[in-house]
Amino acid sequence: MAYQQNPEPDPDHHLWRNGRLYWVAFTVHLPGWQKERIRQSLGTADLVEARRRRDQLLSDYPRQRQCELSLRVMQRSSRRDRQPDVAA
Repeated sequence: MAYQQNPEPDPDHHLWRNGRLYWVAFTVHLPGWQKERIRQSLGTADLVEARRRRDQLLSDYPRQRQCELSLRVMQRSSRRDRQPDVAA
């Protein structure tokens, strides 16, 4: 049976909870074909505040560091989000 996933992107992309605080992880492209993986604590246990801080960080980081973000904003992939695709 094939599954069709919800086309909505995951609102918690790039976030994870480590202990009681949320963290963000993303990749940046630097000059000379280099890239770097950034992991940073958002300093909050509140999901709504973590999303706000993540969005602000992703907005400010490239400007402050003269780099380019490499983001993959994907759908959440859990079984409960999948819906069967009924083929005739």
